[in-house]
Amino acid sequence: MELKSRATVCALLVTLLLLSHDGNGGGGGGKMVAEARVCMGKSQHRSFPCISDRLCSNECVKEEGGWTAGYCHLRYCRCQKAC
Repeated sequence: MELKSRATVCALLVTLLLLSHDGNGGGGGGKMVAEARVCMGKSQHRSFPCISDRLCSNECVKEEGGWTAGYCHLRYCRCQKAC
């Protein structure tokens, strides 16, 4: 009889855990997070194939247009900024 009651308690706890899971993978307490839109564009100064995300980022930040980051994509620098 004791084994049956322990199994019932375990099943109840597992059910409660599954029902309380919010689906965000981190237990965020149901908080909603808004993400900023990201605009992208090809680097104006660096037209030759790139080899480093760091170098692209440095070039993009120096360019006009308010770019805040950059990365290599298909061997060409792509600049990013919040829209």
